[in-house]
Amino acid sequence: MLRLAGALLLAIGPAMIGFHAADRLRRRPRRLRELAAALEQMEREIAYRLTPLPELFSSLSQEYSGPVGELFACCARDMDGLGQRSMAQIWRGALSGAALDVEGRGLRALEELGEVLGRYDGEAVRSALKRACAELSIAADEAEREWERKGRMNQVLGLTAGALLVILLV
Repeated sequence: MLRLAGALLLAIGPAMIGFHAADRLRRRPRRLRELAAALEQMEREIAYRLTPLPELFSSLSQEYSGPVGELFACCARDMDGLGQRSMAQIWRGALSGAALDVEGRGLRALEELGEVLGRYDGEAVRSALKRACAELSIAADEAEREWERKGRMNQVLGLTAGALLVILLV
């Protein structure tokens, strides 16, 4: 009975790792699209309502949940120290603090957006926001293709690794 329990635990460990990796791949496109939608909303608010950044960050943090809301909440919270730190530093700190799972071109576009926020006029900020949205949409499409390619494979590899461990060790 003890051997059976040990074998079951040996099989479950790698299987859970594989399913966790597949779940991360599945969530990534949705998170990137949510971030792109938030940036589009931010662009509209700046363009039509001329909403100040602290107020905009605060409203976006309440409207979005998860890592996207966390990004804007961190920015809103750190806006009090705007004199000691630049807007770019605040934005970079919020990007690193939120678990957005953005990499490559999308991350570069978000970092460039931070360099523009609070530094240039509304038109330059709107242009940077549009560029970041476009890059995030491309990244979301790539993440979706990656999920289709690797999602099931991660699950099967986890199950196979668990079965192999059981066979080898029991």
